[in-house]
Amino acid sequence: MVHRDVACRNILLTEGKVANQLNAKLADFGLCCYCDDTFTYHAITTNRRLPLKWLSIEALTERLFSEKSDVWAFGILCYEIFSFGKVPYLALSNYEIVEFLQAGNRLEKPNDTPDAIYELMLDCWRENPADRSKFKDIANSLKTMLENETTRYGYLKLGSDD
Repeated sequence: MVHRDVACRNILLTEGKVANQLNAKLADFGLCCYCDDTFTYHAITTNRRLPLKWLSIEALTERLFSEKSDVWAFGILCYEIFSFGKVPYLALSNYEIVEFLQAGNRLEKPNDTPDAIYELMLDCWRENPADRSKFKDIANSLKTMLENETTRYGYLKLGSDD
C-alpha cells in the first residue's frame, strides 16, 4: 500500500505508555492505493487532487507511486517538523517545483537542524527511487540517533545516579 499523502497534517499524536511520551501515527488514508507486483502504482487518471509539494520527482513527472515516493514525502515531513511548520517550496509555483527538483536542487537545511537529520532528508530526496532508503532503515537510523543523543533542546541528560 502507498499512502501518497505523508505530511505533518496527517500525523496524529497519541499518549505513550511512558510519561511525557508521544506516539506519532499516520492518518488520512483517502489517497492510498495498492501497488502491483513491482510495488509501483501508476496513476492513470488525474482527477484526484494530490499534494504537489510533497510529491517525489517520479510522481510529479510520470505519476508513479511506490514506497519510495512515500519516503520522499517523509523527507518533506521532516522538513516541516524541523522548520517549525514552514511550507515547502513557498517561493515556487507548482510548475517551478518540477524544474527546481529536476535541476538537482533540494530544500535547504532548516536552522538548527542536526546534520544527521538533514542527511536523512537528503537521502529521502534522492532522484532515483532505488537509491532512497526503505522505511525500516529510516526507522533504525532515527532510533540510533535518539539513542546517541546527549542533549535535548537545551536540557542536560542526567545518568541514572543523578
